[in-house]
Amino acid sequence: MTKIAKLLVSLALILTGLYMAVFGNTWGPFLFERLETTEAGTWVTLIVPFLPMVFIGMGATLFTARR
Repeated sequence: MTKIAKLLVSLALILTGLYMAVFGNTWGPFLFERLETTEAGTWVTLIVPFLPMVFIGMGATLFTARR
């Protein structure tokens, strides 16, 4: 992976995570409505609030990776 592509992907992940953290009222209710209809979805709803941190963490990890 070239350095520029790695930088762009990491920047996209970080910006997506920031968008999800700031505008959680736009994507959160939609996702919660879809997940509550299934039994497994009720367990997944416990993880949904942490999704922005996952995106930001993945982007930061990719940004600081040396390879």
